[in-house]
Amino acid sequence: MELNFVIAQLLAVIGWFFLIYSYYKEDIHQLLKMQIIACSFETLSYLALGAWSGIFACLLDLIKAVLYYKSDKKSLIFFATLPFYVVLAIFAVQEEGWIALLPAIGGVIDGFVLTRSKTTATIGSIIASTLWVIYDVVVLAYAAAAADMVLITSNFFVLFLGYSRIMHIEKLHVIKCQYLTRNLSINILNLDRKNYPAQYLWSINQQRNIFKLNPDSILLIRNKKRIIGYINYLTITEESYKHIKRAQVFYRDISPESIVPMKRRRKNFLLIESICIDKSYDSDKMVSFILRHFRTFLRNRHKQGYNVHGIVSVAISDFEKEFLEAGNFAHIKDYRDGEALYELDDIAVAKYIKG
Repeated sequence: MELNFVIAQLLAVIGWFFLIYSYYKEDIHQLLKMQIIACSFETLSYLALGAWSGIFACLLDLIKAVLYYKSDKKSLIFFATLPFYVVLAIFAVQEEGWIALLPAIGGVIDGFVLTRSKTTATIGSIIASTLWVIYDVVVLAYAAAAADMVLITSNFFVLFLGYSRIMHIEKLHVIKCQYLTRNLSINILNLDRKNYPAQYLWSINQQRNIFKLNPDSILLIRNKKRIIGYINYLTITEESYKHIKRAQVFYRDISPESIVPMKRRRKNFLLIESICIDKSYDSDKMVSFILRHFRTFLRNRHKQGYNVHGIVSVAISDFEKEFLEAGNFAHIKDYRDGEALYELDDIAVAKYIKG
């Protein structure tokens, strides 16, 4: 048995271990970090075998994963890399025959689904891995083929666990937060840590101080007694509302002077501060679920005489952007660090409530 063959199998096992592990990461950036390591080992494995289409496909995947990790413009990167996959496909067919098309097709599928949600990325991985299994068997990359089979099985488990939660969304319920206890503040902070970078986190004291100023400000999403998400909205002054829309720099903290109680028979303006969900529940179905309840909340407030004349929100996470866009919020502008400002003006709010 040739030494290169043994080394190739060992490198493939290490690479695919990191790839399998990546799909258990809740955050898409952590997933990409693991895939960068995986691609490095896979490239070395195919190099040891002299499987040229595998080498170039892995190099493309490695470059793409690094770019995805460094930038939020994943769709632009995907389309920019497509011509290289076409070149790879032409070269591969000439060198190894039609079977060499499979890594290129797998790379395109994997690149596309990584611009979407984690669930879509997992489904795409199953399809792409199936193509790689066929290619690996033909080029004698048996360890890679075996690891691909494990990856496919592993991703089916990831999907099953995720869908088992998503399928039970109807068993979730949304309640108004009456008292912000310390334990509840800790739960909220733990959710925030999994969804936002450190610079956006509020301390427990900040949370509780803001809640005292505006106690009608949090809707909790619960699975039995467990908090799996929340919406934090604040009633702010009209001046603050206009200032947020005009400002070219994203505010990091909202000042106490900007927060006012919601009152009847006057113009009220809302700032949606956070829309946070446990990542294992992240899905289009969850977006619709929360939107439905938020619309009901606004409709009930309107019936009670609380008139909302505008809602603004700055989206930081992908889930927040999906929520606001699904709710027909207008995308006003992007800030330097990738945050995006959205608005529902008075006319849109009226339609939203009736909707």
